[in-house]
Amino acid sequence: MFNYFKARTFRFFFAVSWMTLASVIDSLAQQNMNYHESVSEVQNEENDISTPTVFGGVGRKLPSWQFGLDLILLSNPHYSANRSRLQLGNRVFWGEWWKSDYWGFKVMFSEQTFSMFESSGNQPESYSSHLGFVANLQHPLSDDMKISAGIGFANTEYEIGDQRKYGSSLVSEYRIGMELFPEIWTEGGFLTIDGSSGSGPNDQRLGSSSYLIGISYGL
Repeated sequence: MFNYFKARTFRFFFAVSWMTLASVIDSLAQQNMNYHESVSEVQNEENDISTPTVFGGVGRKLPSWQFGLDLILLSNPHYSANRSRLQLGNRVFWGEWWKSDYWGFKVMFSEQTFSMFESSGNQPESYSSHLGFVANLQHPLSDDMKISAGIGFANTEYEIGDQRKYGSSLVSEYRIGMELFPEIWTEGGFLTIDGSSGSGPNDQRLGSSSYLIGISYGL
């Protein structure tokens, strides 16, 4: 039987470990950046040449804020339902704040609909929504390309007919992004939301594993 308390405890310690790792990586990256900046200042003084970044020489290669919309291309539910292909109603709205080029936080809201398995031929549809918070790490591959990964939690609401269930879910994602135009990015990746509505005999598995693609605005 699914042990809800143990699962929540594991998720909590996993998220704390992730955020601690992000802090350590950011500290090391900042030390490395400070070193390169000091070397660059000496070279600039010698050559009287400045090397600005895409954000006006403030030391950032990537946007501090990003807001985006993802469409879910293919989603596999974690309960007895048919997989879902591209639909405008299956989507993710999100916003990110990056403390540095290496780590930050995301708030997301996801909506998904699935056709349930039904032997009688009637296929009722389930609707689920997820409001979550994610701690992210990213690595700039260049001034216009990056990869990122994150983990966090979401409050999940599951609805089918007159039945509603609620639970907490673990969220993880991996993405790769590319700047198409100034401040306009496209991103694709993999999003997993996994949870449960409880630990009793009426426990309902919640969530899905999804492939997505979207567009965002960064500043």
